[in-house]
Amino acid sequence: MSSPCEFDIIRNMYVVLVLVGALSLCNAFPNGAPKAACVSMTPHHIYFNLTRVQAQTTPSPYTVTVASNLYTPGDTVKVQIVGPQFEGFLLQARHNGNTGPVGSFSNPPTDTKAVTCTSGSDSMTHANPNAKQNITLTWTAPTDARADVMFIATVAQVKNVFWLNNKSPMVTLAQDHQKEGNHV
Repeated sequence: MSSPCEFDIIRNMYVVLVLVGALSLCNAFPNGAPKAACVSMTPHHIYFNLTRVQAQTTPSPYTVTVASNLYTPGDTVKVQIVGPQFEGFLLQARHNGNTGPVGSFSNPPTDTKAVTCTSGSDSMTHANPNAKQNITLTWTAPTDARADVMFIATVAQVKNVFWLNNKSPMVTLAQDHQKEGNHV
């Protein structure tokens, strides 16, 4: 039979394991990326011990694909995030080297939503933490488009495992439209 001292040791070990488990949990944003993520595309997930969750440094299992490598002002372009199931994401179209989103998103699929970072529905994110996979999103180019764009996504497989800087191939503005320079 166990002594009272052995029982106390086992109980204390259990309490320590429960506390360590609780501290390793992560506070995330289950209803969409926060406004603070708009420029850096970093989700700002925090462990309960108040340390930030860091992006993965391994190659991302996700790719961002586009249905067309050419667009004109006002065109719609289908964009897809392809890879294993994931819970969260933030997607924007940007001019090469810029941090502000351009264009707008519409017709969000189930479990996703359009959000505003700088102007109406210029970004897409998750609406809940339900599993998503190979989602297709609809982007509309601005009517005053003057430069090539690329789509950039942050994808969170789960709240404490995410990859930054998932990029599509460059989508080129048709040559008969004025550009702000080469691949601005």
